[in-house]
Amino acid sequence: MIINFYTRNNCMNCDDGEIQLALALEDYPDVTVEKIDIDTSDALQQKYMLEVPVVEHNGNVIQYGQIDFVTIIEYLQKNIETK
Repeated sequence: MIINFYTRNNCMNCDDGEIQLALALEDYPDVTVEKIDIDTSDALQQKYMLEVPVVEHNGNVIQYGQIDFVTIIEYLQKNIETK
């Protein structure tokens, strides 16, 4: 499973969200994170500028803004087989 993490530089919520995402994924070694800087694309910047950080899987936004590991863990439990 691949989780997309949309972020940008100088974003405190993004830094915190990355930590929360890492905590959530500790028990899910088969899940990988693709970190995407929205400032590398005008389209991504327009889409996510006011929402970063954004955690997304298969086109579905799991969470944005204030990321918490509980919400991510709940999503993972519903969408992938456990260890």
